[in-house]
Amino acid sequence: MTDQPDQQPAPAPLHVFLSDAAGHALAALQPGELDAVEKLVERLAVHPRLGIPVPGGTDPEVDDYTARTDPAADTGDRISLVYRVHSSMSAVFVTWVIAGP
Repeated sequence: MTDQPDQQPAPAPLHVFLSDAAGHALAALQPGELDAVEKLVERLAVHPRLGIPVPGGTDPEVDDYTARTDPAADTGDRISLVYRVHSSMSAVFVTWVIAGP
């Protein structure tokens, strides 16, 4: 017995995939915006349910979310990522990257 609290190992990061549309949208971002999106994607790989749930999904193994960057952090418009978490595949699939106010 030790006086250290039980520590659970951190879960392995999920794989993150981009749709073709998301990849094209990333190519059009400014460097600061792209950096903010990359940091958000890294966070989603570890904490996939960080975003706002989007109701109405029909597949019980897939959850839809929207996550947004902080406009102060990327010195530009707020960027939204629309993504799906596939639990059985241990993956996050970013379907849309939307830049706007």
